Amino acid sequence: MLTPRPARISAETLPADWHPLVKNIYASRLNHHDEIEKRLQNLLPPDGLPDLAAALARLERAIASGESILVYGDYDVDGATATALSVRVLRQLGAKVDWFIPSRSAHGYGFSLAGLAALPCSPALILTVDNGTSSHEAVAAARARGIDTLITDHHLPGDSLPAAVAVVNPNRHDSRHPGKHLAGVGVAFYLLLALRQHLRAQERWPEHLRLSDYLDLVALGSVADLVPLDYNNRILVNHGIARIRSGQGNTGIRALLAIANQNPAHLGAQDIAYSIAPRLNALGRLGDMSDGVELLLTEDWQTALDYAQESDEKNRDRKALENDAVQSATQQVSPALPLAAAYNPDWHEGIIGILAARLKSRFARPALVATDSSENGWIKASLRSVSAVALNELLDAAACDLPADALRYGGHAAAAGLSVKREHYPALIEAINRAIFAAHGATVPPEPVYIDGELPATLLNLDWARYLERLEPWGSALPVPVFANPFEVLDCRRLGSAHTRLVLREMHSGNAYNASWFFHTADYRPGTRLRVAYELQVNRFYGDERLSLLVQHAQPL
Repeated sequence: MLTPRPARISAETLPADWHPLVKNIYASRLNHHDEIEKRLQNLLPPDGLPDLAAALARLERAIASGESILVYGDYDVDGATATALSVRVLRQLGAKVDWFIPSRSAHGYGFSLAGLAALPCSPALILTVDNGTSSHEAVAAARARGIDTLITDHHLPGDSLPAAVAVVNPNRHDSRHPGKHLAGVGVAFYLLLALRQHLRAQERWPEHLRLSDYLDLVALGSVADLVPLDYNNRILVNHGIARIRSGQGNTGIRALLAIANQNPAHLGAQDIAYSIAPRLNALGRLGDMSDGVELLLTEDWQTALDYAQESDEKNRDRKALENDAVQSATQQVSPALPLAAAYNPDWHEGIIGILAARLKSRFARPALVATDSSENGWIKASLRSVSAVALNELLDAAACDLPADALRYGGHAAAAGLSVKREHYPALIEAINRAIFAAHGATVPPEPVYIDGELPATLLNLDWARYLERLEPWGSALPVPVFANPFEVLDCRRLGSAHTRLVLREMHSGNAYNASWFFHTADYRPGTRLRVAYELQVNRFYGDERLSLLVQHAQPL
């Protein structure tokens, strides 16, 4: 269903010399006209972050006295970039720093008892990044061993917090900081901002140490974690991308770009999301994200290339596993039930989230993909949902129908994860389906396809595509512009097993365009007339640039 994107502000408040179409694009995405200025000076200050004074005091003491600090990260891109950022900056400050990334299968998510037991050393202080808000047992166990814990995280807290020295999380119920959408790497960056302010007041911050030099790590982690690109995150990501484009960015990121055949000068947030982040993330899914942190910490080009090559190979393996599993998962989905559910004991834990996202997109309804957990007697599942159905509410309702010790879950409206005892898995699926029926009936409301209007035929060209991609770091909550025009199909053919390649003639101008429709198979006859929703895309091949259309939706005229 094609729906015009509603305006948030008046287009008349935007600069008078802007093109009317650009005004409308921004008017439907910004909350205030001043948000077009993405200067670092406009960043939110750290003030209002909870436990900030206690965190700074403990961190300062550890640095000054030479106590050992261990940065405890996570096995996704956000956790890896937050780890690399913290280690790099603290070492520049003279701190004695080590780091640890848990294994998805061996230690589970976050700061856990298993992870604590596997630490390579017994530090004086553990600094968690992108995790820790729910780590009550591990924090208590560390404390019993004489180890302090300082938590930085962005995940939603429960009813209570761990007994850590500090829990720096903008999403705490008592937080007065407005940066609710910071990624884990963003929270780590803000702790370092506050530390800089604190040490500068004592004239103890080295002037050569510029935190802006690390914004490329912040940009990579923020885009990969799909945090909403509100004004504050947009500033961080915009300046991080600018650093990468300058060719002076992190050696590991530059190696990933080289392996992906990406020109840093043309890098955008979409390139990070679809090309760079998946390669790094594949290490955490199918390998060891410790290699990803090593990639982001090394200054040696050949070492960086070796790790980047490994990430590329893991990403190819991930794609192969995913392609095979998607076909099997699709066949399991019942057309009579509102939940698109699939289970296979042999699927790799690292791809079930991707599979759930694929099923959600293909069937336009909530999806659950499950596999056997490494924890004996349990099944592990990932869930993804459409905008009309909140997963946290579904799981809260389903949990009421199961024994209290049979289900563990967490997440938010759009994405969640769970572990369920094997014997209760069928009951869980039934309970989730009942919860969807109760809230929405037999039919899940379709996802609207928001569009920015019809693009004038005179603007459907390569120059305009180049212009649009440079306007913003488009991403979550700041979507790339989507237009809808009438087209006639000249050619339609399958691209691989899951995609479609089209040649479309724009009906006003008569111009023909190459188009791709990923994760959708269509079979239009030549001459079919459609209203097509699409993004403009610049395809670059060894210096050659060509315009193509990225199809989002099509409906008959």
